Amino acid sequence: MSRARRRLEIATAAAVVAAWAVLYLVVVTTAPLAYDPATESAAKVNREFALLLTVPTALWVTAALTLVGHWWSRTGVRLFAMDPPGRLLAAAVATLPDDRREWGLAMHAELAEVHGRPARWRFALSSARAALRLPPLGGWPVLALTTGVAAVAVVAAGLAVDAAVPGLGAFAVGFVGLVGAMVVLAVTRLPRLRLPVPIPALLVIGGVASAITMTMIFLHRDPAAARYLPPADAVFLAAVLAGCLWIAVAAPRSLGGNRLAPHLGVAAALVLVVGQLLLIRASYDLDIEPAGRQVLDALAGLWFWFGPAAVFFVPAFGAGWVGRSFRSGLQAGIWAGIASLPLTYALWLHEALRLYAIDGGLLWFGDGAPEGENLSAAVFWALRFAPLLGLPFAVIGAAIGARARPPVA
Repeated sequence: MSRARRRLEIATAAAVVAAWAVLYLVVVTTAPLAYDPATESAAKVNREFALLLTVPTALWVTAALTLVGHWWSRTGVRLFAMDPPGRLLAAAVATLPDDRREWGLAMHAELAEVHGRPARWRFALSSARAALRLPPLGGWPVLALTTGVAAVAVVAAGLAVDAAVPGLGAFAVGFVGLVGAMVVLAVTRLPRLRLPVPIPALLVIGGVASAITMTMIFLHRDPAAARYLPPADAVFLAAVLAGCLWIAVAAPRSLGGNRLAPHLGVAAALVLVVGQLLLIRASYDLDIEPAGRQVLDALAGLWFWFGPAAVFFVPAFGAGWVGRSFRSGLQAGIWAGIASLPLTYALWLHEALRLYAIDGGLLWFGDGAPEGENLSAAVFWALRFAPLLGLPFAVIGAAIGARARPPVA
């Protein structure tokens, strides 16, 4: 292993551990964990919480090192072999759309013939400036018009949505603003917008639409719930849904072009959502005997805690195994995420509204609480906890799948 790669891996692992350490400090200082003073102490609870966090920390370190190893084998070795001018030009060329990539490759070839550090810097800087100044594919007038329309849409959406559903204005501004920025980016980089895989993409679009619809219905039914969706959470919700939409409609080139992977990911997401729906409905079926209810409760607990890991791992492993490709496996895991996140969030809100009239409690937890807490719980568990737990399993599953199947003789 080269010294550069070793340093990169050490820095990556240290950054991941530091991020989880910061998360731990933020939780114990700003939102202390509840405990019974008669039997426990704050120090004991915080120590147990720190031990618990070692598991996701180890998973994320493993996933991060796996990504570094894959990146190094494909790009890192070549990039670290370049001098600084070469890296600068490579970074500028990476911003070019596909139909202008040949121009960038030609610049790379010309740089190889330029000798002397000052001359190489001058050539790289001039080429980078030229790459950044290339007109957008649609032309400057189209870009200006698109940008103006997006800005007007942001203002109009914020005012209209906040008037119709008080408390949702921040979400509307964030979501329309991000989607508008993505449209502007598409105008500058994409010759035409198309769905790379229509059926999975349409399902993700439907999931995003259902998530937005259920949020509006929830706040319309319970206007007081707006305080459980503060601006920071509203912007986070907008960012997650807009990101899912962008990957589905205009997937980045680096994500890969395997057509089986999105279907595997979406299929896994549907299994997760249907399983959650069946378990929730069965848990509130009064005709089920106590023994059967205990089994259901145990199964629901397993599904709640391990479902997010499985929905990322299984399709990633399957696509990696079938395609003998880490990238294909990672692509399937990401599609499982962008399909499952909005659907599980929408399902949470739908079932919470239906069941609150029955038991007056939180979905999955059952304790008596204001109805609006279901909204903040859905944001946390469906959109924060699930990807935080599941994403490293997508990376690990893709790596195992790509290596599990022996090559064809």
